[in-house]
Amino acid sequence: MTDPSKPVRKRRRPAFSCTECRRRKVRCDRAVPCLQCTAYNNASGCTYEEGHRSLPVRAASSTLRSRQQEDRTQSSPNAPRHPDVSPRTSTPAAPGGRLQGTISKTRVFGYGHWMTASSMGEEFSIFEPIGEYYKNVFQHADHSPTDEVTKIVVECKQLARDIKKQRPSRRRLAVDIHLSFLDRQVMDELVALYFNTFESCHRIVYRPSFMAEYKNYVDSQGSSENPFLLQLALVITVAGALHGDSNVRGEIAAKAPTWIHISQTWLSAPLEKDRLTLKCIQVQCLLLLCRQIYHVGADLVWISVGSLMRMAMHMGLHQDPNKLGEMSVLEKEIRRRLWYTILEMNVQAALDSGGPPMILDGDYNTQPPSNISDEDLEHVVREEELSNNPSRMSLQSLLAKSLPLRLRVTRIINSLQEEPSYNQILNISNELASACREVTTVLDQAASTSNSHPTAKFAQSYCNHLLRRFPLCLHFRYAIKAKSDPLFSHSQKVGLEAALDLVSLLEDDLYRRLLLVGGGMFRDIITRGVLLIFLELSPDPETETSNFAKKRNRARQDPLLRDAHRVVQYSEDRIRHGDTNVKVYVVLHMLMVQAQGRFDGSLTDDNITKALHDGLYTCHQILKDMVTDINNQNSNNSTYSDIDFESWTSNDMNMTAQADFGMNTFNNVDDANINFDFLDYQLPSQWADQTWS
Repeated sequence: MTDPSKPVRKRRRPAFSCTECRRRKVRCDRAVPCLQCTAYNNASGCTYEEGHRSLPVRAASSTLRSRQQEDRTQSSPNAPRHPDVSPRTSTPAAPGGRLQGTISKTRVFGYGHWMTASSMGEEFSIFEPIGEYYKNVFQHADHSPTDEVTKIVVECKQLARDIKKQRPSRRRLAVDIHLSFLDRQVMDELVALYFNTFESCHRIVYRPSFMAEYKNYVDSQGSSENPFLLQLALVITVAGALHGDSNVRGEIAAKAPTWIHISQTWLSAPLEKDRLTLKCIQVQCLLLLCRQIYHVGADLVWISVGSLMRMAMHMGLHQDPNKLGEMSVLEKEIRRRLWYTILEMNVQAALDSGGPPMILDGDYNTQPPSNISDEDLEHVVREEELSNNPSRMSLQSLLAKSLPLRLRVTRIINSLQEEPSYNQILNISNELASACREVTTVLDQAASTSNSHPTAKFAQSYCNHLLRRFPLCLHFRYAIKAKSDPLFSHSQKVGLEAALDLVSLLEDDLYRRLLLVGGGMFRDIITRGVLLIFLELSPDPETETSNFAKKRNRARQDPLLRDAHRVVQYSEDRIRHGDTNVKVYVVLHMLMVQAQGRFDGSLTDDNITKALHDGLYTCHQILKDMVTDINNQNSNNSTYSDIDFESWTSNDMNMTAQADFGMNTFNNVDDANINFDFLDYQLPSQWADQTWS
């Protein structure tokens, strides 16, 4: 037995990786020599610390709980200081009751986050033939200075940095926002475009009130309140990505980051309680949409939507208006619309972030919004008329039916505590499939009875995207195992169908404009969907190899090849529209050449090598042209020259809004120059006295 008089010696967590992998902070498979050292021609240098080789080769990574315990121990005043030995690279957490997900730097992700796809690389058999080429370009740190490929990679990285330097997070911000607005005719088009597209699924702005204030703005700009000016700026920003004129899209894309930062600055002003209004809730919802569309902190939207949800709950939006005392039918409906808009944004952002939705369906009792249109809502006097007079199909109310289910699905996908059984996945997948079928039926009926206007098609595409990504994420990690384990063949089938559904969204010209520029959820096709398509195109070693079988297989894979070609072209087009992620396009281009070579029977190592070079050269030229265009625009006519910076910024105030965007400096708003006369919308008087006309 252990002598109780002796102190218990605390043991440090042993290091199982080889010394070279620990030095480079890369993942080690703990073989002798390991795969990383073998790939880097350093097999002789693959050594391990003595005393740790008796453990299994595939030892699991430590759990989140042990990490937290280490943090508490190291933060104690009397605790000894130890060097940080936590992994820096994305690594899947260990199975068997331990953390389920991915740890990357300072963040922890569930399987809903796209980074978990890259950490599962060893599961993708399609990556094996191109793995060495990819590693030698993007991961090897000892290239010769004369390596032309390496030089291009370095130049691409530098060009990407130059492009990002142009973003307003490193510039002074202006708040005199209306001076930068577009011509009246273009603004009219953008306002109408917004209400006919995004408002179908996100009921954020009440149209009659907005249009009345818009008319007042046109007649007398000086009398418009700041909340409305921000709403107007964000509405035209959201719709700007869809406008038919490429010049208008380009002009708005250039101004959008500044408008977004101005809005964030205003929302983060020290007068926090004065921001607890429904108008400010609307501004925040529009702001979150803009950030995803224009890549302004798109990966951190989950953090912001959590703040928005708590603000909404603080204002009582999670409680049904019938429980909050007397208010008009109009006010009740607007509150319900806003709450379910926030819930929808929350569940989508949680899925993207790899985090939990942070709310259960039992945490709120607000009833779903009705189907009534904004125009008819003006004339409703009694609440019973809402259900008796559905003037049109509301996609928001359709999405609201499946929200409790999708909250559960997101919680399962991103759970960090335990891995669900596959039977649980199949059961909830059946519920999800039923919900998707119901929505598809309604959308098909609406498409057959309504006109084929592009905005109507956009609304249906957006609704489908909001739903179809859930079965894709739910089955993704099981689908990639189906090649080696037939038990998961159902997940491969469901995942592939969901991926192809998302690829078909590219056929909608209007929605494709959004997919070309959007971040967050709008990258689903290239972060997950296309991987399942290429996995389906990879050869199955147990497949029948007779001539008849080859013909059948060729006929089955031909449509998949066309879809894969379309996605690779789409990935290149995203770079032309401002995306700076070179790796994604290069890898997809190599996978495409590999799949096509297998299909034609002409696959060679030279083909893949050439694909790597061609992909890099293409990206390098696109980024180089982009930097040239930006420099020309800045020298000829600055995007921000029409805004009076000096009258709207102040260096004497210190605000804390930079935390949401990760900026080092943030110029602030001078209260003396802003009209804060909007307190008639604040709590608690809004429930009794607020008007919406």
